[in-house]
Amino acid sequence: MTIKADDKSFLVSFETAVLQPVRINNKIYTRVTNISGESTTIGKKPYDIVRQSCAYYGSTFQQAKQLSKDTLGNYLKLPIVVAHDYGNPFILIPLLSPKSDLNVWFSLKAIERLEASEGGCTVVLTNGAKITVNSSIVTLSKQVGFANLLNTHFLKRMSRLSHNEFITSRNQFFQKEFQD
Repeated sequence: MTIKADDKSFLVSFETAVLQPVRINNKIYTRVTNISGESTTIGKKPYDIVRQSCAYYGSTFQQAKQLSKDTLGNYLKLPIVVAHDYGNPFILIPLLSPKSDLNVWFSLKAIERLEASEGGCTVVLTNGAKITVNSSIVTLSKQVGFANLLNTHFLKRMSRLSHNEFITSRNQFFQKEFQD
């Protein structure tokens, strides 16, 4: 198994499907699987990769977590918006506490469906790969539901930036000033 030594250069992207912890010689690394199915092992914990990616894309992990809390309420293990591209959010879903060494992160866009399986739940990715995790299908369905709500909220928020709405709002503002 090859471990990428240049840890600082790795960031999650829209191509990232899953971040899974892997224990090698009593140290936690991350197996990163892309939507294409290609996997790479990175010499960092999953949480550190997510935190570093948030910072690189212009936020902090705490800000991403707070946006989720403000949108969804004060629940545990909320999904977060790590970044966005032209208003299209990249959302990661944690299975456990984000700081846990055993936490697995799934990209919302990489999940095709969930299947109940013995001892947990199988996540079927859009590329057909199947990953079985030690979490119930009910818990994971709730996580995916929260991620979809966060996605919808984010898209509505970004639509407010559209040029049309700005002009309409601005014109209404000026019309009101001239009428007063």
